[in-house]
Formats: sequence, structure tokens, C-alpha cells
Amino acid sequence: MDLMPFFEWMEEVGVFGSSPYLGPGVNLVHLLAMVVFAGALLIVDLRLLGVGLTDQPIAQMARDAQPWLIGGFVVLVLTGVPAMMSTAVRQYVNWVFWAKMGLLTFGVLFTFTIRRGVINRGDGHIGPIWSKIVGLSSIIVWGGVAALARLIMLI
Repeated sequence: MDLMPFFEWMEEVGVFGSSPYLGPGVNLVHLLAMVVFAGALLIVDLRLLGVGLTDQPIAQMARDAQPWLIGGFVVLVLTGVPAMMSTAVRQYVNWVFWAKMGLLTFGVLFTFTIRRGVINRGDGHIGPIWSKIVGLSSIIVWGGVAALARLIMLI
């Protein structure tokens, strides 16, 4: 299935063409959302690794961080789509963009299935090695998404 016509349409919409401030403003909100999302993710992943706030149960910590995690992700999507639309055709032919989208999809699935399952089992109900593997894997996956996002502009 050829998606090029769709990507051409997205670029023609010209979301950022109406104002010289809209693009930088959306990018600023995107970066702030990334910080919120990464913070909510890292505080729990570090706890899975056995560092950080170890006096608090992991399930409770994850519940407290979840609104920030979900909210940050929603804002990332809502700001990432228009940012991508301004260069959609260039993104379509960029292998790094597709690698990022693939890793992002994997990250979402991993975070809301495997990672959530380990967290919901709670402390002491799953081996410490599995908690560490899941926490480290989460950091690697989402760090990879961020690195690929940055590389998109360079390639």
C-alpha cells in the first residue's frame, strides 16, 4: 500500500504556514511533554531497577505516575503529528522515521502490556531479575525512540 499520496496531502495542509510562531510553539510544547512523559516513565523504571524511591511500593508509584505518563504521551502525539506534517514527504522517504515509528509502536505495546503486568504484580511477586530486565528494556526502548527522533532531522 503506497502512503505517499497521504503524506503529500499532510504536507499540503500546511499546519505551520499560518504563523511564524506556531511551529516553534508546538515544538516547545512537544519537548515539555517529552520531559513529563520521560520523567513519569523513568521514576518507575528506576524503581524497577531497584534504585530511586525504594521505600514506596512499585504498584503505588506507577499509579501515581500514570496520569503524567498518559498525559505526556497524549500531548506528544497531539504535537508530534502537526510537527511531522510540515515535512511529511521528507519523512516518508526517511528510513529513520519508519524505524522510530516501529520502535514507538513496540514501546507503547511493551509499556502497556509487559511493563504494566510486571508493575501490577507488585514487589516480591516477580523475581528481581525480571523487574530489572523490564525496567532496563523500557529505558532502552524509549531512549531509542528519542534518539531516532533526533536523528530524523540529521538524515
